[in-house]
Amino acid sequence: MINSHMTVPPENSKKTEKNLHREFELIIESLNCLQDSYFSIVDASGKIIFLSQGFEEIDGYQVNQVIGKNVLDVYKLGNENSVHMIAINEKRVLKNRLLNYLSSDGKPVKLLMDIHPVFSGNEVIGSVAVSFDKSKTQILSDRVMELQKALSQQIKKNSQNGTDFCFDDIIGSSEIMRNVINMAKRVASTESRVMILGETGTGKELLAHSIHNHSPRSSGPFVAINCSAIPDTLLESILFGTTKGAFTGAENKPGLFEEANNGTLFLDEINSMNIMLQSKLLRALETNRVRRLGSNKEIPINARIISAMNMDPKEAIESEKMRSDFFYRLAVVTLESPPLRKREGDILTLSWYYIKKYNKKMGRKINEISPEVVNILENYNWPGNVRELSHCIEHAMNMVEPTQTSLLVEHLPGFLQIKNKNDNVFSVNLDQGSNDYNQLMAQFERKLLIDALKKNNGNISQTAKKLNLSRQNLFYKLKRLRIDIKQDIQIS
Repeated sequence: MINSHMTVPPENSKKTEKNLHREFELIIESLNCLQDSYFSIVDASGKIIFLSQGFEEIDGYQVNQVIGKNVLDVYKLGNENSVHMIAINEKRVLKNRLLNYLSSDGKPVKLLMDIHPVFSGNEVIGSVAVSFDKSKTQILSDRVMELQKALSQQIKKNSQNGTDFCFDDIIGSSEIMRNVINMAKRVASTESRVMILGETGTGKELLAHSIHNHSPRSSGPFVAINCSAIPDTLLESILFGTTKGAFTGAENKPGLFEEANNGTLFLDEINSMNIMLQSKLLRALETNRVRRLGSNKEIPINARIISAMNMDPKEAIESEKMRSDFFYRLAVVTLESPPLRKREGDILTLSWYYIKKYNKKMGRKINEISPEVVNILENYNWPGNVRELSHCIEHAMNMVEPTQTSLLVEHLPGFLQIKNKNDNVFSVNLDQGSNDYNQLMAQFERKLLIDALKKNNGNISQTAKKLNLSRQNLFYKLKRLRIDIKQDIQIS
């Protein structure tokens, strides 16, 4: 990785270029692991002092013929200034800059570039750029689009609109879950944009499918994409589409906004989207129009946007992972998909659902859950939520003998068996050690508080509320009993 501001030791002007060469030799060595990337280095005056050999293939210039020349004298940038010189003059990093210029034989070249100024003390002495051939990323983009369409077509063979779930498929009768479903049903009948918040594994996509199928758009397409699974360089063309001639190999292809016309576009893990792309998407949300890459024509869109994120919005905005205006444009209505640990009574309901599913799938005959297993399932924190529970039951059903009818502790994944043993190790043995009442009570209180904190995922406020203590009183007890949350509260 390149630091935001590269620095070399200050030297006199005669040694500056020598230092620049030496420093960049080390940088290039560290960057050689990046595939399909090219490097260029210029000094403060704009003189080219290094070019990757791969540039000869991209733009046709012989590296040994351009070294030492000014970048503006070599490359035909039209009205564009050199991004190297912008980074140098403005003393700032430029990320994801799309540069258009002509090759030595007049063919258009498109490069996606990150440019970093290099400092010697407070003086900028040059810049280094890491470039990616946009035409190569487009090949990947086209492949992703082909797979997206193939997947959509396959899903549509099994359903009419590209969805798998409706509200009846949501398992659970806890009050918190009923409230979420009722709110989602009310929202479904409107055209408002919806943001679904929740931890990984809580069923955010299931809610999105259900909202679509309960809405007036249910006969239209449901198009989903996980923003964290697609590189930033591809996501823009996948969402907005491309125009023939925009760059080498580009064809006229609609993006997902157009694919979801008269239906719903579901943007999962939206918080992983690049800030620059958020700005472009924000404009599309404001105008209900998109512009394909390489086109000046705006295309009206009619897709309802449902988005989801597994990060607290306040934290995402404060850490500059998400623009505040982008969040508020998407989160007209917010729904919170609750974690499993807060869905009182649903753990056993879901467990029986998966047991019946795997009884049928694996030919098992489980009709009972032992009290010990019930205790383990209900007292585990489930950081992976419903998805983790389903995997846990599937594991257990694989361990069951075909003739067994009861689910036992020995069938559970090893980490749950170990946790169960650890949860039951505390006992008072008056025959060994101290019999001092105060010491024994301190041991008991310490274990009680640690267990309570584990069940509440280390959350101080929630633990204090459950124990009917004030936060101040709980903090006092933790200090007195020398309980360190990071060391003693090991959340699984």
